[in-house]
Amino acid sequence: MTIGFFEHAFLMPLITFLTISLAIAAVFHEYRRAKKIKKQRGNRNYPYKKVSKVAFLIASKDGEKTIARTVKAALANKFPVYVVSDGSKDNTVIEALDAGGQVMWLKLNVGKASALHKAYKHFKLGQKYDAIAILDDDVLIEKDFIRQAKKTLDRETAIAVGKNLTYWPDNKRWNIWLASRAHGYWAYQITLRTIQSGYNVMTCISGSNSLYRTEVLEQVLTGETKYITEDTYWTLETHRLQLGRITYSPKARAWLQDPTNFRDWYKQSLRWMWGTFQCIIAHRIGSKANKLHVSYLALMVDWALYILSGPLTLFIILQAGVRNLPLSLLLLSLGYFVWVLAAAIALKIPRLILFVPAIIVIDFAFRVVMVHGLIKALRQPTVESPIWSSPQRVETRKVVEAYAK
Repeated sequence: MTIGFFEHAFLMPLITFLTISLAIAAVFHEYRRAKKIKKQRGNRNYPYKKVSKVAFLIASKDGEKTIARTVKAALANKFPVYVVSDGSKDNTVIEALDAGGQVMWLKLNVGKASALHKAYKHFKLGQKYDAIAILDDDVLIEKDFIRQAKKTLDRETAIAVGKNLTYWPDNKRWNIWLASRAHGYWAYQITLRTIQSGYNVMTCISGSNSLYRTEVLEQVLTGETKYITEDTYWTLETHRLQLGRITYSPKARAWLQDPTNFRDWYKQSLRWMWGTFQCIIAHRIGSKANKLHVSYLALMVDWALYILSGPLTLFIILQAGVRNLPLSLLLLSLGYFVWVLAAAIALKIPRLILFVPAIIVIDFAFRVVMVHGLIKALRQPTVESPIWSSPQRVETRKVVEAYAK
């Protein structure tokens, strides 16, 4: 059985090689597409005009600790910021106004999607702007976020998706949940998101930091979203209605606040997977023979193998016996170490390497979350009111420029 485990341990390096190869191919494909469009630009009809007028839209529920810095970071991009307070009971409205935002206050908490829709209509954003960047109330974007996002929002593109980076302050530098999420964002974006962007089959956008054409929001941003993750719904609706490409913009960087404890991590991860499966069911993924449905089916097969690999790995380790436990754990860590080392170098966070054991454990726990999310979606494929609470937030009012340390 030790030999069997040895063979299994080398599956991750093989998968790593194949995934990176696909990512490189996707980037090359996108480069060739851009060159082709440039040559044909003079005699081609495009669905959209060039973007010039842009604004930010932020929904906040009890975000007094973070909203001011989020608004100021957005204003540094030289575009107006609109905030809707979704039934906040704290000083969210005052903080947002003092920071320079234009604020709408809702007395009752209606949920992010509905709050955004109400503010979008109230401020008449569709009539005033070409594109809207929707941010979460604890996100810190860089001062060139819009400039970088606009580079990928060409005249065929409906949504430009920003790059997620984990906000990792010094006082939480040894937090395992932030380490896992920092590594997870990097691995996901450099592989799957890059591949999906290149072939226009993106299955999930960053609802916390993406730039949308107002023509798109007019059709996908409704006050009656029945799914717990509004961004996944917007993604699949954009594809279903054939509104244009959804493109990843890796230079449009945003620092996100992620869970710092098990309870918040599980709740957020479960909501993401529950909403993902809700939208898969609602859009009947697999019912059409187009590239989005086929690629999504392939992704779900990959999910199934990922989930099954957890108990299979544990079974093989048990079969190898206690005597071979050190070797088994060493082999298991090998593939993870390669990924984490690459992430540590790319993110310039050397200490990330020390979190390999925690990242492995959290990765195995995520398999449980995926199964739980599927069961929850089968039991509750829609929700009457998509209201949820954010993870515990870190104070950012005194943050200046260095978002990640």
